[in-house]
Amino acid sequence: MKKIDFKTMHLSDIPDVIKSIFTGEGDDEMMTGQTGKYEINLVPDIKTDMLKLMKLRNTIIFASVVVIIGSAVFTAFLAVIKGAQDLTIDSQGKHIENLSSTIKNYSELPDFLNIQDQLAKLKSINDKRSVLSRVFPVLKNLFPTNNDTIKISDLNVNLSTSTINFDAQANAGEEPYIDYRVLESFKKSVNLMKYDYGRYVDAQGNLIPSRCIEETDSIGNILTDNGNTYAIWKRGLTDCDPTRNDHQKKTALNQSNNNSDVSNTKLNGDFGKVKAKSNVSDDVEHVEKTGNTGNVENSGDVVKTDIQTIIPDEKIWRSPLFDLWNKHEKMRTADDGIQDTIDTNAEVSESEVNGVKTRTQKIKNVKNYIYTPSMGLDGKISGVPHFESSCITYKGDKNGDNVKWSAENKCTMVPNGIRVTDSSNGRDSSSNLVLRFSTIINVDPELFKFTNKHILTFGPSGQNVTDSYLQVEGMFAAPAKDCARDDVECAGQKTSAEEQTIKEGKK
Repeated sequence: MKKIDFKTMHLSDIPDVIKSIFTGEGDDEMMTGQTGKYEINLVPDIKTDMLKLMKLRNTIIFASVVVIIGSAVFTAFLAVIKGAQDLTIDSQGKHIENLSSTIKNYSELPDFLNIQDQLAKLKSINDKRSVLSRVFPVLKNLFPTNNDTIKISDLNVNLSTSTINFDAQANAGEEPYIDYRVLESFKKSVNLMKYDYGRYVDAQGNLIPSRCIEETDSIGNILTDNGNTYAIWKRGLTDCDPTRNDHQKKTALNQSNNNSDVSNTKLNGDFGKVKAKSNVSDDVEHVEKTGNTGNVENSGDVVKTDIQTIIPDEKIWRSPLFDLWNKHEKMRTADDGIQDTIDTNAEVSESEVNGVKTRTQKIKNVKNYIYTPSMGLDGKISGVPHFESSCITYKGDKNGDNVKWSAENKCTMVPNGIRVTDSSNGRDSSSNLVLRFSTIINVDPELFKFTNKHILTFGPSGQNVTDSYLQVEGMFAAPAKDCARDDVECAGQKTSAEEQTIKEGKK
């Protein structure tokens, strides 16, 4: 019977198929024996499906084998690692036990641990540390600078709260001779007090250690020149130049003598006088060996010239040189005005080894650095050593070819003013009529922080001072005494003071 394949059957074949199903008749080519000559094939072709299933099965089996082998390898790897760790832990455990035994036998262990703990806390301690000596610049700038005087009889300072309490006596030294006027002037001046702090930096902006900076002269006065404040950079001292490695071993010929920033000394003859500019004293000068040459004379003697470079002190302006720096004009170290011309004879020494004489002359050469300063209208300074203020900002307003510069100081010394109590008249140790009073001053805590360097305070008159023991001179006096009962002048003045106090209380 011939099977009917619907894939290849045409519409014209349908009648014959239906007829053969019911009658069993068909052409001779069709097989018989069932319902008819034609058999409908409703069974799908499973051969392709079976192949697909076999392929999927093989894939799954292969993946399973790979996973099993990978798991086995990974497990073995973990076992090796664990074994190594166990061995390491066991070894380290024994090492720790040995160290523990050694430490237990160390009798000074508690002291060592205590020192270690203190060193770890050193930075935190320094950050919280306050400088008591800065109290005196504050008081010095608060007090009158004319013939009027204010003397302290009792002083209490609480650095934890930045509070200054003191009993004092005011004395009018010029007309009008009213002691209460001096106190009123003192109270008003407090609101005008400013201060400044920051760090000195080199031309590249690197911080210069504070120990390398001198801001006062031998008697404690601020260094100024034509109203501009400056400091001395002891650049030649060890570790005072951030760009120089003072601990690097130097060879005999480690520098070239034709550096553009070095002002080399010219020799007048083999052993003549050498002229150089330097302000460096013998006890602080930094000497670098920059050259060592030797020549053999006709006589067989060897002549050597040993050139040494002296790094001089430099002047760093705390007050900007506005117009000069704004014009970007080059300047040298020698142009700062602090170096003096000195004459030095070359040092000559002779030695003889195996009949050969060696003569050596040592020449000191001053190293001058060349700067190209820059200061924009926004107040930013670069290209020259200068002071980076944390309080003062500068600004320039250009008007044609001229620039008008201004400065703004945001650091107020006594932000909340002062509180004066218990004012009354009395007599000082010299029997002068004075006004006694007590006051409480809350100073900005930033003023006393150890981490804030190069503190400078500004009084109402524009005067500035730094830390100096000389500021204590004349600041204190013995307590004033109460007015005697028969002291009419003192009693009368007291009434005036009380009236003024009452008036202020009503305002």
